[in-house]
Amino acid sequence: MLPPEECERREWLLSLRTGGYSSSTICGINSRTYHGYLVVPLNQPHKRYLMLSKFEDYLITDEGEFPLSANHYEGAYYPEGYKYLKEFKWGRNYVKWIYEINDKKVEKTLIAHEFENAITVEYKTSEGKIRVCPLVTYRSHHLVTPKSLFFDVSYQGQKVKVMKEGTSFLNFLFESGVDVELTGYWYYNFFYLLDFERGSNYKEDLYNPFCATSKNNSLAVHIYYDRAGFEKPKESPYDVLKLLASASTDFLVRGKDGWAIIAGYHWFDEWGRDTFISMEGILLMNGLYKLAEEITDRYLSYMEKGLLPNHITPEGEPIYVGVDISLWAVNAVYKIYTYSGDKEYVRRVYPKLQEIIDWYSKGNSIVYLKDNLLFHRGAPRTWMDASYNGRIVTPREGAAVEINALWYNALMIMDFFSKMFNDNQDYGIMAEKVKNAFNEKFVTSWGLYDYIDQYMIPDKSIRPNQIFSLSLPFNVLPPEMGKVMLTTVENELLRPYGLSTLSMRDPRYKPIYRGDRASRDEAYHNGPIWPWLIGAYIDAKLKVENDVIKAKMLIDVFRPLLDVIKENNGYIPELFEDIPPYLAGGCIAQAWSVAEVYRGFNKVIGI
Repeated sequence: MLPPEECERREWLLSLRTGGYSSSTICGINSRTYHGYLVVPLNQPHKRYLMLSKFEDYLITDEGEFPLSANHYEGAYYPEGYKYLKEFKWGRNYVKWIYEINDKKVEKTLIAHEFENAITVEYKTSEGKIRVCPLVTYRSHHLVTPKSLFFDVSYQGQKVKVMKEGTSFLNFLFESGVDVELTGYWYYNFFYLLDFERGSNYKEDLYNPFCATSKNNSLAVHIYYDRAGFEKPKESPYDVLKLLASASTDFLVRGKDGWAIIAGYHWFDEWGRDTFISMEGILLMNGLYKLAEEITDRYLSYMEKGLLPNHITPEGEPIYVGVDISLWAVNAVYKIYTYSGDKEYVRRVYPKLQEIIDWYSKGNSIVYLKDNLLFHRGAPRTWMDASYNGRIVTPREGAAVEINALWYNALMIMDFFSKMFNDNQDYGIMAEKVKNAFNEKFVTSWGLYDYIDQYMIPDKSIRPNQIFSLSLPFNVLPPEMGKVMLTTVENELLRPYGLSTLSMRDPRYKPIYRGDRASRDEAYHNGPIWPWLIGAYIDAKLKVENDVIKAKMLIDVFRPLLDVIKENNGYIPELFEDIPPYLAGGCIAQAWSVAEVYRGFNKVIGI
């Protein structure tokens, strides 16, 4: 028996590939507002709403009624179904619980439907009947149930509909006959531990519209928002690379406006930066070239003075903040070409890429060139973007090291494309000027400055951003200096789960990522480990590492991360704390974590 205090920190997640998902903990105690059997995007893949929180479920025998479910109420766990839980299994598209009650066995399986806002829940027991009582709501997955909610119920044959203001939003279709009792109960004061610890919404009431009891020792019900087919359980691959490849596609979702990449589960939506960084591991390595082109086209259509959106709101509004998104997009087009060889696609988007370079060269209200380096105004505009209550934690305003590495890379890519199309442009000359300025202004005896402010004063923080000077397809840093830089990164930042975001010798270093938003944002990029940086680190390492045996030993460096991957069905969290036992933090499944670790590990294993 797993103690409930441990159980409510052991999460699982199944993607519906619509933006929606199903998620909870291994013994069924919801510990976040994001936990629920069915979370549905109302503006697919955006605006995700929790509709079915869970089942209160029971085994009924001659000996009595025994709970399978468990909840955390403030000060108590009730009921105590976790006491009967003997085994939990997490497959490709399903989770399964096996309970033993006296001499009786119950199997419960929840199956997620691919590309449908639907799930199936099945029960089988060696003896007795099954009783299920759904707990429903209708609210954003970020929030808790408002007090004003009211629901109606319609029951006919083997189908039950739950309605809000006369409109059906949750349908229960039972495969065989059941006895249905309309209840209309409210359950009060569910306590969500993980949200409580994050200083977020943590207490909620849920509505029980009905209970259904099987007429024999099995029960199967399909629960859906708009439509549902039938799904069978599928097993996950055992091989780590195949497991990562499989998990990577769960971030690729189908929306009303086409395909999109969700940045992370549970709470992230579409992010331009994450999309382009993740594109190779999620799409190109899985042979999905046309989808990569489609998503890139959609972002390019949003261009505003050379900038691409780093966020698209649930209402579909593009938000322009980051200065690196357009440069990552140029890199993504180059990667699409290297995988697909689709010259005509590059020819079609080439004018858009030229527009990016033109605006970045002449400047707009945000980016400008100074002494052949790319500067930006305002903050936060890089991936280190934590802010709260008006405070920018890592401003980095000026010329950031990875932005200029990306700028050089983009110019070299454009030089490659211009020669391919016999377009006489001076991208190569521009790139050479950037390279000379970069190596003059950023390079030190130990590595690279993190950024240079508008007064040309360098920031000496030892951060992982310098790794991109060597990791991109066209590296702005010479290999001999790259060795020096890598030694510093390895000595100061390399961990078993990725790269730490700040040297522990820095007075701003904060290794622990816990508490309310202010506490977490202060630490966010000031110590915690980010696994997505493994991809760039491996790229850089392989450019200066000539020993194949040593290169393959990189997998051993990240051996603890392999255990996380296997335990979490291929998912990798957003970050880890930079102190043993390296607790996970942020999103439990982050797109660029999975994509970049998959890409990096595949490169090492394939040597």
